[in-house]
Amino acid sequence: MNPRSDDSNSQPEILTPGELLRKSVLIYGVMAMIGLTVMRLVHNNLASSFVWPHDLAAGGRLVVIGVVGAGLLLIASYFFEDWFPSYRELKAQVTRLLGPSSVVTALTLSLITAVGEETLFRGALQPVAGIFVASLLFGILHMGRDGLLSAWSLWAFLAGLLLGWMYIATTSLWPCLIAHFLVNTVSILNLRRSYRNLMTIPGACVAVRRLEPDHVSEDE
Repeated sequence: MNPRSDDSNSQPEILTPGELLRKSVLIYGVMAMIGLTVMRLVHNNLASSFVWPHDLAAGGRLVVIGVVGAGLLLIASYFFEDWFPSYRELKAQVTRLLGPSSVVTALTLSLITAVGEETLFRGALQPVAGIFVASLLFGILHMGRDGLLSAWSLWAFLAGLLLGWMYIATTSLWPCLIAHFLVNTVSILNLRRSYRNLMTIPGACVAVRRLEPDHVSEDE
């Protein structure tokens, strides 16, 4: 059999923004349900992890920690993209996947992934497995191309350590959620901008359209 005869079907399926959102809601919704259940029934830390301080200064401190954490992770992501070719390749793949998303879809994806992953890994898993193991599993979850560990996995492991430390230091999931949401939002919106810039380059849009979903959202 000619290995090239099936070339037209060799490209991985790329979901439309709507399909991606529906699958993400299901997957991360299940993760959140598991995480919240374990936090409530096993660790009994659900209420304490989500309580918001009445004191304005204490609440501001949680926000500042989350924002600073997000900044550190975004800076690390910038250097990883500069240092590791596999990180750049994965970013190009994710750009084709998330680039057509609307702003609303981007914000929704950012929120549900943050809630699902933080409740499961930081809220439910870390108290029993420890920060290192929870972060290691978090890194393994973020596998790169072809399901292999990559620079993205290393970045996610380091992110898990930082987010885990934030949870330990504050006993609150809010800084973790804020940091995670901001990192996701900034990253997806940057991918969205890169995608639209690429589509304005003559010839580049032809190559991209071969790999993109049939329907590109026009929502701004």
